[in-house]
Amino acid sequence: MKKLVILIGAIVTLFGFETADAVKKEININKEYVADIYSPSQVMVATRVMGFIKKINVEEGDVVKKGETLFVVDPSDIYSMLNQARGALLQAQSGVLMAEMAYADAKKDYERFKNLYSNGAVSKRDFEKMKLMMNIRQKQVDMAKGMLKQAKAGLNMAKNQLKYAKVSSPIDGVVTMKMKKVAEMALPGYPVLVLSDIHNLKAKSFVKESDIDKFKIGMPVIIKVPAIKKEFKATVSTIIPSADPATHSYIVKYTFEDTKGLLPGMYAKAEVAIAKKEAVLVPFSALTTRSGIVGVFVVDGNVARFTPITQIAQIKDNIAVEGLEGGESVILYPPANLRDGQRL
Repeated sequence: MKKLVILIGAIVTLFGFETADAVKKEININKEYVADIYSPSQVMVATRVMGFIKKINVEEGDVVKKGETLFVVDPSDIYSMLNQARGALLQAQSGVLMAEMAYADAKKDYERFKNLYSNGAVSKRDFEKMKLMMNIRQKQVDMAKGMLKQAKAGLNMAKNQLKYAKVSSPIDGVVTMKMKKVAEMALPGYPVLVLSDIHNLKAKSFVKESDIDKFKIGMPVIIKVPAIKKEFKATVSTIIPSADPATHSYIVKYTFEDTKGLLPGMYAKAEVAIAKKEAVLVPFSALTTRSGIVGVFVVDGNVARFTPITQIAQIKDNIAVEGLEGGESVILYPPANLRDGQRL
């Protein structure tokens, strides 16, 4: 009975290891570069009216929709302008009414003198005076109507100024900079907020001069964004051919296929295939260490041989290594007590 138990144990030891074949193939040598997500389309949002900022509805990092109110300028001074414009309009309307009444009287006098003159009852001089007066009154009506037109324009301008007191977002975007605070003075042409377009995002990296020759326009790139644990397909769209004199690095920009979930300012890594190399692939689970040396156990007949390897790259669940020729059978999940030369 004891002999049977020992025999079964030997069979389990012999066939208890999982193995996989080491495969030789050409692989891409990838390298990662730190990247930033940014928006090439930025909008400086300013007010068209001067005044103290009464309210700011957003903070840096907030996502806003087009038409959403961003901040409000105190409209007190604008209401004063509006009241003045309304007063000027009333005065102009009265001026037109008075001018038209004066013209009507002058026209009646002219018609009366015209009849008298045709009958020889008044002199030509008196008749000409009435005609001149009528023409003067007509010009005064025209002038009054011109003043009324200006007053209406002034009122419309004041109303627009009141409308401009509330500043809305011109785009769908994210607030990337807040340059003013509540109670500070807002001036026309000076931005209060900076928005970035979230529908037009790119990424960029600083690449050292030793690697810049490996980048080509249109080459594929994988952008990894740790914050949202997602990867995005992109291509190299721009290589700025002027290095930073301090760091001797170049700016490389990437264009995304899809930007859903991305926001400006996110930290990312750009994975780029910088070369191709022939290597041997083994499953990650085959790697182990002995005396601080990384290697794999290769099945040599019925013996496990520990073979040191050098890792080149990780490709999904496989590791590209040097130190194997390809075609070897390697042991997966080698136990800690497995030793070089141990019989299987």
